[in-house]
Amino acid sequence: MGKSTISRREMLGRTVHLAVIGSMPVILSACTKPEFHCQDVSALGKGDLELRTNLEYQDRSAQGERKNCSKCAFYKAGDENECGQCTLVMGPIHPLGYCNSWAAKG
Repeated sequence: MGKSTISRREMLGRTVHLAVIGSMPVILSACTKPEFHCQDVSALGKGDLELRTNLEYQDRSAQGERKNCSKCAFYKAGDENECGQCTLVMGPIHPLGYCNSWAAKG
C-alpha cells in the first residue's frame, strides 16, 4: 500500500470546515430570541396578587399568536425582550402571555 499524504492547503481547509461546523450551535443560539420570564411578583400587594391569580395570568398564552398580551388593548409593551405592563393585571407582563380579561386592540 502506498503512503497517503495530504497537502497543507487541504489540511487547513478541513480544519476550518470542522471549526465552522463545530461552532454552528453557538451561532444559531445567538440568532434566536433570548427567553425571559415575567413571573417576579415579589413587589405586589395581596390584592394585586389575588387579581393576577383570579384573572389566571400566564406567561404563555394557550391561544398562541391569535390571543396574547401583545395583541391586547390593556397591554403596554416594554423594551425589546423585556416585560411589559397591563392596565388591569399588575406586575410584569410577558408579550406572549394571556389572562381572562384579554380584549383585542382596536
